[in-house]
Amino acid sequence: MANVKKLDVYRGTDLVGQLLDEPELQFIYAHSYLGGQGKSIAPALRISEKELSGPPVEAYFENLLPEASIRELLKLKYQVTSTFGLLSVIGGDTASDLMILPESERPIKPEYQAINWDEVALGFKSSSGTIQIAQQEKGMRISLAGAQRKLGILMDEQGNISLPLGSSPSSYIVKPDIAGIEGIWASAINETFVMKLAKQLGLDAAPVLYQPTAKSCIIKRYDRITNKVVGIQKIHQMDLCQLDLKPSTVKYETDGGPSLLRCYELLKESGVPASDFKRFLQWIFFNLFVGNNDSHAKNLSVYFPPGLGARLTPFYDLLSTSIYPGLSNQFAFKIGGENRPSHIGKAELCLMANELGFKEQYVLKIGQELSEALRVKIEVIAAEMNSVASVGAEKTMVERLSQHIASNTSQLQKRFFSRPPKIEMSLIKTLK
Repeated sequence: MANVKKLDVYRGTDLVGQLLDEPELQFIYAHSYLGGQGKSIAPALRISEKELSGPPVEAYFENLLPEASIRELLKLKYQVTSTFGLLSVIGGDTASDLMILPESERPIKPEYQAINWDEVALGFKSSSGTIQIAQQEKGMRISLAGAQRKLGILMDEQGNISLPLGSSPSSYIVKPDIAGIEGIWASAINETFVMKLAKQLGLDAAPVLYQPTAKSCIIKRYDRITNKVVGIQKIHQMDLCQLDLKPSTVKYETDGGPSLLRCYELLKESGVPASDFKRFLQWIFFNLFVGNNDSHAKNLSVYFPPGLGARLTPFYDLLSTSIYPGLSNQFAFKIGGENRPSHIGKAELCLMANELGFKEQYVLKIGQELSEALRVKIEVIAAEMNSVASVGAEKTMVERLSQHIASNTSQLQKRFFSRPPKIEMSLIKTLK
């Protein structure tokens, strides 16, 4: 045990426990935390004096890391390959309220460096800009989960932006256009459009804006609260892969990830209120209408805002993927046994309603009301986005996106809400 490498896990200045670099990743709560009023970091990692290991530990901590090609680049950059190794270099400011530091370090006062949008734009293109120099000289230990490159920033009420140094918390996330995937273009304005549309429909999506200089979608972090007394206050959260003990590589239902039923069960087990189950159903319909086939389980999270208990987080990572012909045409979840949007109709929706334990008419009403509101609001968002889009690809994306979503919604309305459902009771029993 004397030679085992350790990482300290903090909540604010409180030491929660230690992550141990064993062949099987281990976590142990600190004695000082056991004697206080601290809460567990996850339902499967209950407070105990024992060393915890296995899938609950690996799934929780692995899901804090970036995914796919971004993770591979980090492995090359830092010459580390394991979850422990990656967290040792970028685990300072993670999703949720935890700070992960090498055993010899302690939380320090947050430090920031003023930057501008030109520097952000250059940072996404160059390996020698202001941001890269700050990373090398002063360190940035920020882990933003997901499969896309991102940058955490601090932004004040006047719009001034700063770069978090070391493990200092960010308040906004900058997502530039997705690069390196053939056929994907203007994804930042696509995401901004779709996120704003969700917000306009009252779905409680994270606030966003489009930044034309950096050609990026700027997302306000819902797991951060700015407090004039203590600065940025972090809020604990867990995505549904963490709650289901699934690694980020198993986030799609077709790979063995959580199904819609399992997502519903996880939300129920977390204790979210009834209003959040309605939002869950709205999220399903919204993703179908806008053509977001990448709406997997990691895009749903539970958080614990002060005084409100467990809640389904504001929605995030909403993008119309079906506008890109080269991407998958399958929905991320099966609905009534079907994951091809062109084959999902009223019968499949009614099967889904029965599987989840909702009345069919309640589910259909939620979808119909949302579709009608969407067709009205889409022109409002298109006009707003045209005011910030420059000429060329951005203008083209706004125009095509508004037409694509309106057409897709119209087609689904006819299939979902016009035909009488034909459901075999044997199918319902099979799905249950």
